[in-house]
This record gives sequence, C-alpha cells and structure tokens, in this order.
Amino acid sequence: MNKLKTIIFWGALWGILEASLGWVLHLIHFKGEVLLLYPFGLLCMMMAARQTGETATIVKVAFVAATVKLINLVMHPAVPVFHVTNPALAIFIEGLVTWGFCMYAQRKSSRWMLKIPLAIGMVFASILLFRGWQIFMDAYVSVNPGIHKSGGTDLLSLWIGRSVIQGAMLLGAAQFVESTGQPIHLARWTARLAVPFLALSIVLNSIL
Repeated sequence: MNKLKTIIFWGALWGILEASLGWVLHLIHFKGEVLLLYPFGLLCMMMAARQTGETATIVKVAFVAATVKLINLVMHPAVPVFHVTNPALAIFIEGLVTWGFCMYAQRKSSRWMLKIPLAIGMVFASILLFRGWQIFMDAYVSVNPGIHKSGGTDLLSLWIGRSVIQGAMLLGAAQFVESTGQPIHLARWTARLAVPFLALSIVLNSIL
C-alpha cells in the first residue's frame, strides 16, 4: 500500500507542477515550456524510484500523471481532443524513455561513452514518436492546426537541440539515482499526502 501511495504522490505532484507552472508559462508566452517542465517530471520519477528502490516505479508515476491529464476528456468534453491527449501521451512517453534508459544505465556492463548518445537518441526518438502521434490524430481524430505549420530545417534543429539538452538532463538524473543506492525515507509524508495531492492535481488540471 505504501508503494502505491508513493506512486500516486509523485505522479500527482508531477500533475500539479505541470498544471500550475504550465499555466504560468503559457500566460507569459514562454516558448521554452517543454525544457523547463521536463526536469520537474524527471525529479518526480527519480524520487519515486529512489523511495521505492524499483526502477519500474518510473513508468507507474508517469502513468498517474498522464491519467490525471486524461480526466479532462470527461471534465471538458468540448475541448479539442488533442489538447488533452497530446500532453498526456508526452508525459507517458517521457516515463517510458526514462525507465528504458535507467534500465540500461543500471547494468554493470553499461559504458559511460555509450550512455551519452543513447540518452540523446532515445529523447530524439521519443520526439519523432510523439510527432507521429500528432499526425495520426490530425488525420483521423481531430484537426490540429499546429501540425500544418511549416517548420522544415528549423523544426529539425529545434528537435536536435531539445534532444541534446533533455538527454543531458536524463543522463544526469540516472547517474544521480545510480550513485545514491539507498532508498530515501519519505513514506510517512507521501502516504499522508497522496490522496490530497491527487485531488489537487485533478482540480488544477481541470481549471487551468
């Protein structure tokens, strides 16, 4: 039960940060929103993994945060589908990439020089996967105007830049977890705050 509450707590906290900080950044028209929010997601996933001592917790935390986003499909049925599914899928993909990389990084045979290009490559692949999802949704579910904006070389350069920066963040976070082997002890707080944080996360994601 404590592990479940730990997962709910960190997933809900991620949802709270996404909703509150995302709203502020959107309000001030900040263009680097993804790069600024990404470390907070990493923090929530890595803290949960350290607290439980299980790498698989990373994906579960991402699943909770993504599910909180998807609740808006019910709360706000008039909102275009892609406004809800895109961020939810992006969160879950981040979880899969983080989990996959951490699984490799924890292997005794893993080499440092391979970790760098792997982290960058996995992030870049996740960006391409997400873009494929956007194209699919635009074609078969709901029109997404952002897909039809011309990008070309500038868009590719942006993706590569994002991959390098987020890859470096991912590598640093994985090294942090690997170098601090002992789980952290926050069970008392995460158990008490799991449900309240989940409720707050749902409310904030519904109104912001």
